[in-house]
Amino acid sequence: MKTTYKLMVSGLLLALAGNSYAIDGRINFSGAIIKTACVINGGNDVDVPLGTYSAAQFREIGDTSPNIPFTLPLANCPVAQKEGDPLPHFRIWLEAEAVDSTHPNLVKLGNSFGDTMADGVGIQILDANTKAVMLLNTLPTITYDIKTATMDVNLLANYQSFKDPDDITAGPADASVNVTLDYR
Repeated sequence: MKTTYKLMVSGLLLALAGNSYAIDGRINFSGAIIKTACVINGGNDVDVPLGTYSAAQFREIGDTSPNIPFTLPLANCPVAQKEGDPLPHFRIWLEAEAVDSTHPNLVKLGNSFGDTMADGVGIQILDANTKAVMLLNTLPTITYDIKTATMDVNLLANYQSFKDPDDITAGPADASVNVTLDYR
């Protein structure tokens, strides 16, 4: 009796185990690895001096300092190899800590030394041609065509307030942003 019971339970478990392997769909991955990729500023950092401003200048939430133009100089970019090839392009993926969840595209001030920073403002980055805000930590919508192996991407940066004027504190206003060129 015990043997029959064990066989029945084993058979039932075996039958149920087969159902756990049912396939409901498939994920197909595609992509490419390229040999040549754009090099930003010869592999060096790009420094952007944003200037010094009075906290009183930010009278309302959303007020900005003047736009400061800067350039990402690119070299060694992959270009179309022959006539008729599609024009290569890239997107600029920016990674940095945002000031908070309600301002996901405003870079939080801070440095690698942990110094106390000004508070109530963050850094906003924009495309110089379209004036569109560059997205942080997500796939960007702006694409840049690669027409030549050497090119410049023109951007703008400013400080933007995200707190009431009375809550803005003075201090250094530094930050860093990691840049990745995404060739999708």
